[in-house]
Amino acid sequence: MSRLRAGVPALLLNALVLGLFVWAVEHYWGWGKLLAPWRNLELPVLLLAVCGLLLSYGVRALRIYLAERDIPRGQYLACLRLILLNNTINLLLPARSGEASFPILMNRWFGIDAARATGTLIWLRLLDLHVLATVGAACAAGGWLDARHGLSSLAWLAAGAAALSPLLLFVLRRPLAAKLAGRDGKIPSLLSRALTGLPHRYSGLALDLSLSWLSWGIKLTALGWVLSRLANIPQALGTLGAIGGDLSTVLPVHAPGGFGTYEAGVMALLAPGATPSGTLLAGAVNLHLLVLTTALLSGAAAWLATAARKRTDAKL
Repeated sequence: MSRLRAGVPALLLNALVLGLFVWAVEHYWGWGKLLAPWRNLELPVLLLAVCGLLLSYGVRALRIYLAERDIPRGQYLACLRLILLNNTINLLLPARSGEASFPILMNRWFGIDAARATGTLIWLRLLDLHVLATVGAACAAGGWLDARHGLSSLAWLAAGAAALSPLLLFVLRRPLAAKLAGRDGKIPSLLSRALTGLPHRYSGLALDLSLSWLSWGIKLTALGWVLSRLANIPQALGTLGAIGGDLSTVLPVHAPGGFGTYEAGVMALLAPGATPSGTLLAGAVNLHLLVLTTALLSGAAAWLATAARKRTDAKL
C-alpha cells in the first residue's frame, strides 16, 4: 500500500503533463491536422520503422547479456524484458531518473551487486553518448554546417574526437582509476563506477562498440527515415532530428513522457538546417508519438511476460 501511495504523485504528474500537452496541441494546432502526415506514409514504411525500433532493443539486450558475464547463460530473454521495462520507465520519468530501475532489476533478477550494475550502466550510457555525438557531429557537418565557413571542419573534428573517446578511456583506465581512488565528490564517484564497468580486454571493447553502433544505427536509421518522410527533409537532417529527440531525454528539464521536451530537442537540432514550420513541428510530434507508443506497448508486453513468469515459478 505504501508503494502504491508513493507512486500516486508521479502518476498524477504524468497525467497532468499529458493533459496539458493534448490540450496545447489541439488548441494551437489541432490533432486532425497534426496526424494528417500519417495518411501519406505507407503502412510498410511504418511497420519497418517499428520493427527497426524493436530490433534495436533486442541488440541492446544482447549487449548487456554479453557485457555482464555474471548474468546466467540462457537468460537473454530476461535481459530483453529488463531493457524494455527500463526504457519505458525512462521515458515516463524525468531526467533519466528511471535509470535507477536498471541496477535494481539486475540485482533482483540476476543477483548482481547494484554498485557493479551501476558501473556497467554508466559505461554503456557513455557508449551511447559516444555514438550519438559522433553521428550527430557528422550529420551536422554534412547536413547544414557545410555552407558555413570553418564550422564544417570543426564538426568533423568533433566527430573524430567522439569516435576515439571510448578507446582513449579504455587505454587510460588504470591511471584514471588510480588518480580517482580516494577522491570524494559525485563526479569522481561516477567516473570510478564507470571505470569498473569497462571490459578488461580489447575484444570486449570491440564487442561493446560493435553492438552499440549496431543498435543505434538501426534505431537512428529507422527514426531518421520516418522523420524525413513526415517532414519532407533529407535523411541526414531526419537522423539529426532523431538524435535531438533522444538527447532531450537526458536533460534535467526533461518532462515526464518527454511531452514538449522531445519535440524541442528535435527542433533544436533541425532549426539551423531547415526553416521552422508547422510541417517540421508536426513531424517532431509524430516521431515522438511513434517512439512513445512503441516503447509503452513493448514495455507492457515485458511486464506481462514478467508477471506470467512469476506465476509459473510460484507453481513449481
